[in-house]
Amino acid sequence: MFRRCMVLAALAAPGCADGMTIEGPDPYDVSRLSDLGVLAPGWNGEIVATVDQSYAGWDVEIGDADGDGRPEILTGTAPSGRLYLFRKRDGLWESRRLLERETGTGMVLGVRVVDLEGDGVPEVLAGTGEYDESTAALHVLHTDGERITDMRSLRAPDNTSSFTHGLPTADLNGDGVQEVISSYCGHGEVIRYDIASGAADMRSKKVLQLSGSGEDAWITDVDGDGRVELIVSNSFRDGGAKVQIHDFDPATGDPFVQPRLVLDGFDGHRAFYASVTVGDLDSDGRPELVVAWKAKQEVNRTTLLAYHVSGSGAQVAYELSYEDPDLDLAYFEKMMAIADIDGDGRAELYISTRGDGSTEGVTSRHLGHVYMYQLTADGEVRRGQVVDFDDRLVQSSWLAVGDADGDGRSELVLATGRGDIRKPGVSWVLALHKEP
Repeated sequence: MFRRCMVLAALAAPGCADGMTIEGPDPYDVSRLSDLGVLAPGWNGEIVATVDQSYAGWDVEIGDADGDGRPEILTGTAPSGRLYLFRKRDGLWESRRLLERETGTGMVLGVRVVDLEGDGVPEVLAGTGEYDESTAALHVLHTDGERITDMRSLRAPDNTSSFTHGLPTADLNGDGVQEVISSYCGHGEVIRYDIASGAADMRSKKVLQLSGSGEDAWITDVDGDGRVELIVSNSFRDGGAKVQIHDFDPATGDPFVQPRLVLDGFDGHRAFYASVTVGDLDSDGRPELVVAWKAKQEVNRTTLLAYHVSGSGAQVAYELSYEDPDLDLAYFEKMMAIADIDGDGRAELYISTRGDGSTEGVTSRHLGHVYMYQLTADGEVRRGQVVDFDDRLVQSSWLAVGDADGDGRSELVLATGRGDIRKPGVSWVLALHKEP
């Protein structure tokens, strides 16, 4: 069993002193974004909320969670497993705590807003991580923006793993209702969930068994052929990290057991971990598969490559970084996004860093950085730093891109973290803007 999936000690009593020792600024006195770090020229932003958790969000989602036609931000926290909703009304940010785990022994590390039935009533999906090695749960809920109005939960009987990774959805069997697929950290189950009308009934089945740990799952058209594929990160094994692309069986809606394509390392090197995102990075109308490879668990270096996938092959189109130590722990699930925030017609890759080395058994530099990668018209790679956080306050952040405040512009939303995910602390949710 791996470090992230071990039985952990009971949580300390709430309070900054027990979980977060800071020499310097008082985290409770932070009132301005400039107190947390330095933004690059052309960027500005605001603090959406201060959260009395060591991690304000292991996942960030922007969407209309309550169906009122206006966007909200949702995050899932650690260590107490809360689900928060943040919304901007009349120029001010409001916070609502929708969910807190009854036992306080797990985290919410997957959040998704999606209208599964297409009936105009959105569902919120929340996947858990369990510190005590119990099976991860999927919660499907409705909210009016103030509270949970209805919720169903399921721990898949075919699952033996404790941490949720990825909650992509698609109508896989053509019945007009989207299904959910998730992969799981620990033993590598990939589970499909079928959710009946109004979330009245939930069923699950294992559709894949990975050789390593399931560290991410995507349902997307990665090769631009008009059909979606399932992409899974099969990782957290020395020399065994793989990115697998599976086609779906049109008769059942399940992924074929044998992948169409497997990437098992870079430049002749095997790897320990692989993080994934997909998008049109070079703005040419076809998607790129971006993979961040971590070769060794104990060595924090990242090789960041963008692939073109076609048929049963994949070619490296762009080398963004090679064995780069600036990206800290080199894990990037829910920490990469491809989007055109500044509205110049060309997308950028945004990537945040993770510095919670105490839970990974390796030494972290706690950089707390956020970077932006751009491709010029001739394919040159340029990297700029968006945020340099004060690592006494922020050592990690998770991100999402979208119109979070309803002003018609995209924001880069960050949920920060510091220290041990199992202990109390203070963290922040931020909304950053890029001037045109």
